[in-house]
Amino acid sequence: MRIIRRLGMYLSLSIISIVHTVRYWTDFSTSPIQGVRIILVQDRKVILVTHWYAPWTWTLPGGGIHKNETPEQAAMRETQEETGFVVKSLAGEIGRYQGTWGRGDMVAVYYTGDFEGSLSLTPNIEIMGRSWFDIDNLPEELSPANRRRIEAYRDGVRGETGKW
Repeated sequence: MRIIRRLGMYLSLSIISIVHTVRYWTDFSTSPIQGVRIILVQDRKVILVTHWYAPWTWTLPGGGIHKNETPEQAAMRETQEETGFVVKSLAGEIGRYQGTWGRGDMVAVYYTGDFEGSLSLTPNIEIMGRSWFDIDNLPEELSPANRRRIEAYRDGVRGETGKW
């Protein structure tokens, strides 16, 4: 069973990579940051989501930046779309990470505990599942890059740069 879950996770990560590639090549925004992720924290728990197109992998909420939208606005919008929570303010940025496609492929990761509302349990067109996880006991099926970002947050890293 564990090997099947592991294969499912790698299949999901491949699908996410394809979706990211399509978004990168069809994105015409002028922002140096192409995507965002956000760590929502409450009582040492973080929210993770799983997508319909990649059901075997948990990731942080996030996505692409729309034209004329700041990365911070995108993080807040994506949070509401993918979780149902409304972010009142961002507490800070963990870092900025270069994606697979080089300098023009940058992802910013934010964090906050300042949000309200309730977790949307109803699947939507993009998100299949949402759940809280203990920050010290993350699921095995968590995307490795997202795991590194959560661990960086937990360990107090701020202003980090590097590869996604």
